[in-house]
Amino acid sequence: MKKPWSISTTVRNPERIKPFLQVLSEFEGVTFDEEQQIKFQIKLIQNKLYMPESLEENKKEYYHSPKEMSFEQAKEIFKHMRDNSNVLNEDPGLRGRTSAAPLAKMGLAIIKKTRGEVRLTKLGRKFLNNEVDISDVYLRFFYNWSLYNPDSKFTEEDGFNIRPFIATLKIIYLVNQKCEENGLKVKGVSKKEFSVYVLTTIDYKNIDSTVDEIIALRKELLDKDQDTQIRLKINSILIE
Repeated sequence: MKKPWSISTTVRNPERIKPFLQVLSEFEGVTFDEEQQIKFQIKLIQNKLYMPESLEENKKEYYHSPKEMSFEQAKEIFKHMRDNSNVLNEDPGLRGRTSAAPLAKMGLAIIKKTRGEVRLTKLGRKFLNNEVDISDVYLRFFYNWSLYNPDSKFTEEDGFNIRPFIATLKIIYLVNQKCEENGLKVKGVSKKEFSVYVLTTIDYKNIDSTVDEIIALRKELLDKDQDTQIRLKINSILIE
């Protein structure tokens, strides 16, 4: 089966992007090495922006208290994280890198230690200054989001050559157009079709064939009973 593309969900709540970026802005001018990665994660904890699972009740009180959390209290929580994770204990900067990664991917900051000091981009600065809102940030990110990316697992060697957001819009448009031409119901792309066909379209040159596969399956499902439809859908997934 093809390796599908995906997007990081490290920061799932859009409302957390700006507070994360605000904390990162305190690190401008320093190299984002392991020491700073650890410190960044501790600062996120101190600002009550990150709370690990399985935390003891006495440490949960740091979050629930109306008082500000001290840096030392946040360090206690980070130590708890390390003590309860073999991965984090071996690579203590991992959590900080993971928390910062979406900010770089969205074009708000440059944080890779190989590129020098941490700095916010013009977009990141405008975002913090309320000159643009989160919808503008996401839209700009999705317009420019490209795979392959040499800094990620989606490489040219694996066949990635696509802008996922633009490709998704084009697939939906072409599917609707083909449905009209073939007398089928115009309904965009379902979640299952998206999972099986769109996520596995990793090269823009294959968009037309993806559309053809979706239309072919829809035609095959016409007038079939529910059990047959389920079997055909399963077969299409296995073939992929």
